[in-house]
Amino acid sequence: MNNVQFFHYLLVLMAGACVLTCVADRLEFPRALVLLVAGCCAALIGGHYPEIDPGLVLAAVLPPLLMSSAFYTAWDDFRREVGPIISLALGAVLFTTVIVAVVVHVVNPSLPWSACLALGAIVSPPDAVAAKAILQRNPLPDRLVTTLEGESLVNDASGLLLYQIAILSASTGSITLARSGSLFISLAAIGIAVGALSGTVMSWLIARIEDIAIGISVTFIMAWASYALADEMGGSGVLSVVTCGLILGICQHRIFGASMRLKAKATWEAVDFVLNSLVFILIGLALRGILFRMQQQDSLLVDGLTMAVPAVIATFVARLVWVGVAMYLPGKLIRKTKVVRAWSFRESLILAWAGMRGVVSLVAALALPQDFPARDLIVFSSFAVIISTLVIQGGTLTILIRFIQLRPVKRRTLSELEARSRTFNAALQELGARKASSGLSDDFALARLIDEYKVRVSNNERAHLEGRVQVNARARQLRLELEMVSVSRKELLKLKEAGRIDDAVLHRIEAELDFEELRLLRLLEP
Repeated sequence: MNNVQFFHYLLVLMAGACVLTCVADRLEFPRALVLLVAGCCAALIGGHYPEIDPGLVLAAVLPPLLMSSAFYTAWDDFRREVGPIISLALGAVLFTTVIVAVVVHVVNPSLPWSACLALGAIVSPPDAVAAKAILQRNPLPDRLVTTLEGESLVNDASGLLLYQIAILSASTGSITLARSGSLFISLAAIGIAVGALSGTVMSWLIARIEDIAIGISVTFIMAWASYALADEMGGSGVLSVVTCGLILGICQHRIFGASMRLKAKATWEAVDFVLNSLVFILIGLALRGILFRMQQQDSLLVDGLTMAVPAVIATFVARLVWVGVAMYLPGKLIRKTKVVRAWSFRESLILAWAGMRGVVSLVAALALPQDFPARDLIVFSSFAVIISTLVIQGGTLTILIRFIQLRPVKRRTLSELEARSRTFNAALQELGARKASSGLSDDFALARLIDEYKVRVSNNERAHLEGRVQVNARARQLRLELEMVSVSRKELLKLKEAGRIDDAVLHRIEAELDFEELRLLRLLEP
């Protein structure tokens, strides 16, 4: 397959991903599951598929996905839940690695410990990409969503760090606990330092770039650059990208203009969709290579199942045990002291069940050196774990959320209506002060704007105080305004078709209507 054919192949995959995503949303199935099953079916049908370099996937696909997640992370919420996040991202990953390694070695005593540890490290980090779409469609407590998203930012790094240690142990024959600890600290420290430097430099650059297209391009370039630089320096590329994205996300409100923020969000959402869709289809297509190796080795299926089945069971059990013992049970004692809010049983259940594995696990397995002990068995077992978690956990997570009827917890901060009312009121007070200082009691522009802000403040205050009735009335008004935007757009197009306006006027007014439509749709969001 030449480069042009490969490009056409990717286009076909992308078109298929769009169709499958629409089908998944219509049927309310997890997108990752539908894409994965489609990839598996395509692999079973047969045909010629190009070999994807796993190292290329790690270096090209993973950095933008991590940057996107880190950039849109709520930093204050992340700091508030840093304890549970570290518990899952470090404790649960290490615990899962050890449990999977021990169970697999007990069932298969002939396997070297390095192979068992490598498999444990590969399947230890859950993939939040698979869970994110499900969580977004279901209203959940903020701390639960924050913890799961925060875990996804760090657990890939900890899992890959353990993975590197397992590979090193296989190449050297043995590795001490002290050496493992020093390597872990070194990889993490270098990665965080490079990411902090990259994020600081990028924030400084973007604040001085006026061209929006160039500014958005810099964010993509820095995602790849921070990963590559940390990797070249012997650090964790994952931690570097995450640190870089967190810094940029914290600084965005100061260095981004409104247009930059809107266009960057739309661009990153599109890229995120494309990469996620391709990744899960490629995971399914990887089954082709595994089946080919099975045909070459008759014993691979039996040996693979002997390794894969205990790995799948251990992966499920390890997360359930860790969440139950390390997070839920201590909460009973914390509840009595009232130091912090404990995790409820229903929250813990969702936390434990949202442990689907995905792209990082498969890519790490495929990236194993060709001469690594039991490499084919590890790849087969990793694929089995990914399939099992996506089908069992991913296919039932929405059902579980609805069954236990977990609802968002009311926070002590201001509601959106209160916050909007206060921000509008601040502008209203400033307008009143300017009118008083100008000495022009008949200033039409000021009077018109003051009346408009009074309406905005009144609408939000009434919606907050009067509850659902006023909210519904406000929603009807917003939908009416949205219909009027549609009417205005149709009239604008009629004027263009009649030759009454030129393209420049069309684009300017159309952009204004687009922003107004976005504003109204945002206000109509639940």
